[in-house]
Amino acid sequence: MSERTGMNTLRNLLLASIVIPSTLLGLTYGLHPGIGDGTSIRFANSMLTSFTMISFLLLLTLFVYGDARKRPLAPFLGMLLCGVFGTALTLFFLSQGDLLMEDNGSVRAQALSNVIRFSTTVIACVVAAVIVFGMLFASLMHTPPARLEFEEE
Repeated sequence: MSERTGMNTLRNLLLASIVIPSTLLGLTYGLHPGIGDGTSIRFANSMLTSFTMISFLLLLTLFVYGDARKRPLAPFLGMLLCGVFGTALTLFFLSQGDLLMEDNGSVRAQALSNVIRFSTTVIACVVAAVIVFGMLFASLMHTPPARLEFEEE
């Protein structure tokens, strides 16, 4: 019986993760039909910037890991190549001209705009997570003090 309940929960979770965003997208496009003109360009910009920034973050993480294993250059070189490849890929695609948005006149301005948007999003997610976990911690700790009762002998 619990196996069946688990499957129902999983099915409902998957259904909700598809239906809710689809409904929001439908409402957005229904109310503002021209809003999705640059969606694919914005998505490509975000993916390229995220790939490049996370590559450099992983570079630092793997450098610390390699240092702990007494082989600091092995992961460092691999992630350095990955970061350089991500940077080159970003600059290549941005220089094609189709990915420039917000009236940015150069590749450097678009890359900086992407980094600022990415950083703002990361900071907002971190602040939201701190607020949520703080509220969870506060609600868990806000219980009335337990009274100790001893049986009389």
